[in-house]
Amino acid sequence: MVVFYHVEMLDFCFDSNSYFLPNINKCFQVLCAAGVPLFFMVNGVFTVRKTTTINKLMIRIGRLFFIAVIWTVFLRLFIGGVVLEKGVSLSIRDFYSKYWFFYSLIYTYIINYIIDIAPKWCGHVVLVFLFIVTFVNNFAWDLLLWLNPNQTLPSWGHMGFFTLYGVVYSRIGAYLKNKHYCVPICVVVMVVGYALIIFETIIMSNAEGKLFDGVNAAFPTLGAMLLSCGIFCLLKDLKAQNNTMSRLITLVGINSGGVYVLHYTFIVLVRDKYFMDVMGVQYLSIAANFIIALFVTLLSAYISSLISRSPVKILLKF
Repeated sequence: MVVFYHVEMLDFCFDSNSYFLPNINKCFQVLCAAGVPLFFMVNGVFTVRKTTTINKLMIRIGRLFFIAVIWTVFLRLFIGGVVLEKGVSLSIRDFYSKYWFFYSLIYTYIINYIIDIAPKWCGHVVLVFLFIVTFVNNFAWDLLLWLNPNQTLPSWGHMGFFTLYGVVYSRIGAYLKNKHYCVPICVVVMVVGYALIIFETIIMSNAEGKLFDGVNAAFPTLGAMLLSCGIFCLLKDLKAQNNTMSRLITLVGINSGGVYVLHYTFIVLVRDKYFMDVMGVQYLSIAANFIIALFVTLLSAYISSLISRSPVKILLKF
């Protein structure tokens, strides 16, 4: 989902001078709003309420910080400076923008550790607070803008509160891992969540006069939460019957961190250097975007598996 979203070769036909309704491209793209939440949820399954020490926590944080810094420098110097010829300058913003997810994981690990060692009521207070200032706050402003499109959205009107919604998602994943719900319930939850994301995309796009992202911006919303929970519960016990499919899923799953680190490099080479520069193509069909995303995902997973068995495995060791 994350790779498909980052391919970014879909035409959404947005016109600020007319009322915006999402076309099929946008309706398909917003499904990617479940990508990062699902990663947080799966991460929560393996880390929340697990006995750890402060030393192990600091080692994990150190690895994430090291990987984020190293690959940010690589992206800016090699991809930005050499491949795209955009120069080699580095700013504080550069160190956060592309690999923001690693810093968000660091915050999540720290807060989850504090919640796990603190009295139960403290953890409940923190989680309720994060849920209200992100998910509830964002939904409330969606409703206000729907009722009054001329309402001015304040800077805090739609926010992820320093991406700390990741804490909520990780706790949800840990809670749902042993829960079992029938398929119809999972599907209903997914459909409701998806409908809320579409609703928000329409409301925000028309209220602000610019195309609402509907993916990154949707992470801290009730729509993305419901969509992610439905998908998580539907797929967590699913097993691939085909051996080839099972091996591919395992390859990507084991190397998901490496895919996140490497995929943007390959997207730049395929999208920017080939399709845009050589072919002169800016937009492609959903199917073509999906094929590119699948190719980049499998290639990134394979390269990641090679690196993980090499002397430089520290570059992808979380």
